[in-house]
Amino acid sequence: MNPTPTATELSSLLDSQLTSPPKGISLDSTLPAGLHPHSRERIYRLYVPAGFDTGKPSALLVVLHGCHQTHEDIQRISGFDTLADKQQFLVLYPYVTSYSGYRARECWGWWIKAHRTRGRGEVQDIWRIVEQVQRDYAIDASRLYVCGLSSGGAMAVNCLIAHPDRFSGGASVAGLAYGESPSAVKISAFSIPRYHSLQRLHSSALRNLAGAAPPNLLIIHSDGDQVVPEKATDSLELSWKQLANLDAAANEWKIAGEADDVPWTLTGHTCGNQPRLLRLDTPGFPHGWLGGQEGQHSSPEAPCVSALICWHMVASASRKRSRVNSAHSELLLQAS
Repeated sequence: MNPTPTATELSSLLDSQLTSPPKGISLDSTLPAGLHPHSRERIYRLYVPAGFDTGKPSALLVVLHGCHQTHEDIQRISGFDTLADKQQFLVLYPYVTSYSGYRARECWGWWIKAHRTRGRGEVQDIWRIVEQVQRDYAIDASRLYVCGLSSGGAMAVNCLIAHPDRFSGGASVAGLAYGESPSAVKISAFSIPRYHSLQRLHSSALRNLAGAAPPNLLIIHSDGDQVVPEKATDSLELSWKQLANLDAAANEWKIAGEADDVPWTLTGHTCGNQPRLLRLDTPGFPHGWLGGQEGQHSSPEAPCVSALICWHMVASASRKRSRVNSAHSELLLQAS
């Protein structure tokens, strides 16, 4: 697959209408708490598309909800089930389920060290859910992909850093950089966001990559987002660019277009045959999912980012993943 999509391809993806009702089945399960630190019982839902061939290895798309949402909410507004029916892949919707300490309701603990370090907390529980699905279905290990909205977008980034040898790529919709502080989120009209330095973000992510290269990343942002400001998105983009060493090695390009009269711009950094870092920008939409279905925290009139995410999942399947330094990873676990 061409890692640099044409303007025509992009227009077709972002113009997608996900109005067809899903025809597959949703299976609800519970994963018991694990033995690793800060593990909890987790609820999750797996969508199996209509006509799915259980004997054929499938891609697995992990979708993480945002704050004030459930896994059922993000399933309903994202429209991934309709795409799964057409393209035949499994969709996994983990639910944060329960947590300790002060947080916004149903919010992943993306900023908490104990929940973003390999072998600990929520980032490890998410991987344990993936492993459970792998035991029940034939999953193509080269097509494991994670995405999310807001706190789920930030947690998707955490999954990519904690498990770079396992995920081929991921997408962050209105998410934040690995190691960022919750002060980067604008919690009210009167709050002034504060951001960690790029050096600090880079150092934190580099340590936790444990010697591996970061997976492919798609960043999605609207300048109408009053919760995750553009500066936070810039920090995610720039920190990832440093982690992937894209300044010298990658080919940078930009494509602009419109979807239903809404302008968009996709900036890309490709290296070899891989879309290593992409960023989609579109104006005017509030904090939430872009495209998809009607619902809370959703802008159906926006370009359809779900179709773009599925394209990126397929384009990332051939990424050669480097191995994590297990000794270094164990030291990180002990230090946390």
